Amino acid sequence: MLLNNILLAIGLGLLLTAIALGILLLNERRHQRGRLVVERRRALGLPEGELVYEDADGEGEPLSSASYPLVGKPDYIVQLPDGRPVPVELKLNVHDVSTPHSNHAVQVAAYCLILEDYFEHAPTYGILRYADREFTVEYTPVLRKKVIRLLTEMARCSERQPPPLKTQRAAKCRACAFQPMCPIGRTK
Repeated sequence: MLLNNILLAIGLGLLLTAIALGILLLNERRHQRGRLVVERRRALGLPEGELVYEDADGEGEPLSSASYPLVGKPDYIVQLPDGRPVPVELKLNVHDVSTPHSNHAVQVAAYCLILEDYFEHAPTYGILRYADREFTVEYTPVLRKKVIRLLTEMARCSERQPPPLKTQRAAKCRACAFQPMCPIGRTK
């Protein structure tokens, strides 16, 4: 009987030690993961806040607007401490620009329009990062209206009234929904 009590006490002691070691290991992993997130955010130059979406690796789910025919995958979305989202778009193959390309600014604004459906507070700006420079794209009512106007113009396109393009890269044409009716896209 005494031997059974001693073995039981040793067993309980070993079990408690194993549980304590498991808890310590989990806490260490959680701490390391948090440190890696902070280091990664710093390396990426993302604004302070919670990284809530990532597609820089192409694995993110497409985001869509409930109000507009719009789907997109920004590279990152950071939710600021005040609850507002900030889309971050990387164009790392673009060098030596003094102002953002207008089509890139509209792309960031389109992400802002999509994010209106996902967050309690609408975005007020997005970030456009080129290889050697970063721009803040203010999401103003004027820019919002421009995106909506462009969507309306795109919806009017048909075989009889194709998009007003002169040239386009073949890869973009293959992925475009208007490719079957576009005189430029049909040949790509």
